[in-house]
Amino acid sequence: MRANVITLAHQKGGTGKSTLAWNIAVELGLKHKEYGFKDFIFVDLDNQESVTMTNRLRMQYGQSPLYIKRFSDCEGNEFRDFVNEIDDDTLVIIDSGGYDADLNRLAIIASDFVVTPVSSDYMEIFGLQKFKNILAELSELKGEGEVVKVNVLLNKIDPKAKAFDDIEEFIKDTPYFVLMDTIIRFRSDFKHSIGYGFSVAELDRNSKATAEVKMLVEEIEKKAGLING
Repeated sequence: MRANVITLAHQKGGTGKSTLAWNIAVELGLKHKEYGFKDFIFVDLDNQESVTMTNRLRMQYGQSPLYIKRFSDCEGNEFRDFVNEIDDDTLVIIDSGGYDADLNRLAIIASDFVVTPVSSDYMEIFGLQKFKNILAELSELKGEGEVVKVNVLLNKIDPKAKAFDDIEEFIKDTPYFVLMDTIIRFRSDFKHSIGYGFSVAELDRNSKATAEVKMLVEEIEKKAGLING
């Protein structure tokens, strides 16, 4: 089954979620018609509006902007209406806020594929523990024994780091988490590219950051059913 709503979500801030969402959105958005979608929409639910501001920089530097939607009502009714009206011919990528809120929970429930970035620091386990509790509550809401699962991505990892036993063991022992194969390392290109409104691939197609994002996009394409194989 082809996923058409992909969300970057974590109740903890500072995980690099918006930067990842931006890079994934640029790469998938440019290819949305290849996947069989007619339209592409990026939804920015983060209060910091990082992606929205990056998109403005993108226009200033002569790149075609992404189509971004934000919702102004505090009650979230506009977003609920939007979610209910999403059709199968539209690819939607959502950057949820790095905090627990009804709107962000709705984004998870409405999604076909969720990516949750975390670092390899042992303290990340505490953040994942809280997120696990949220996913357990959402699973109860869905009922019928359905488990809401997210795809956990090791992100902002020290380029020299090799072992992640503690956090990998926690992820594998939790029914709400699936560990992704790709690892995104800490690379200066992520910060540099955002300053121009570019993805890392647009900044330098031959960089290590670009190679890692390409691997991530390919993993999402396969696991979210955007391509066969």
